[in-house]
Amino acid sequence: MPKPYTLYAAKGGGSMIVELAFAETKLPLKIVDIPWEDTGWSSRRLKRLNPLGQVPTLILPNGDAMSESAGIMLYLAERAPTAKLAPAPTDRDRARFLRWLVFLVAAVYPTFTYGDDPKRWLSGDEQAAKKLRAVTDDHRKMLWKFVEKQIKGPWFLGRKRSALDFYVWTMSHWRPGKDWMSKECPTLHAIAGRVRELESTKKVAKRNGLP
Repeated sequence: MPKPYTLYAAKGGGSMIVELAFAETKLPLKIVDIPWEDTGWSSRRLKRLNPLGQVPTLILPNGDAMSESAGIMLYLAERAPTAKLAPAPTDRDRARFLRWLVFLVAAVYPTFTYGDDPKRWLSGDEQAAKKLRAVTDDHRKMLWKFVEKQIKGPWFLGRKRSALDFYVWTMSHWRPGKDWMSKECPTLHAIAGRVRELESTKKVAKRNGLP
């Protein structure tokens, strides 16, 4: 039996994206849940593996550690091409996939990094921290509306499902929430709904304590 991958995760967080990807690849996976209060720079469990204390952190069968969900997605797409997490290098949708994968992790995701716990960055200035939370929330809404105008569905890339759809489903649980997404970004909301109906998603949602 092949040695499993080990995923360090936090329930309800971005590690769900990687959980969904593994469900598609059928590669063996062991999940280690980390309490949210033990994530970040001072994490005791993750400091040796990932000094930033981030989830997801993936340990490969050979013992190497990987962080950054986009890198993990591309790695898994190469390891298990039949899972179709990403268009093949010769596919006409490859460039679009790469563009939006990087956009989601480099533009949208950081709004949570800085807005979720603004006091980390502005310790001692409560008003500035509140403002940082508000402006990052507003910026995220603008980014989602931008994405909404660029896609047509039924999946992010059109007729082809990919790892991008797993990002949409996962982040639909976070601010500004499903009600806002349904009203302001109906195509993205519909994508999240389609992912939600996958059997693998139901299992991931249940494991993470989602409704």
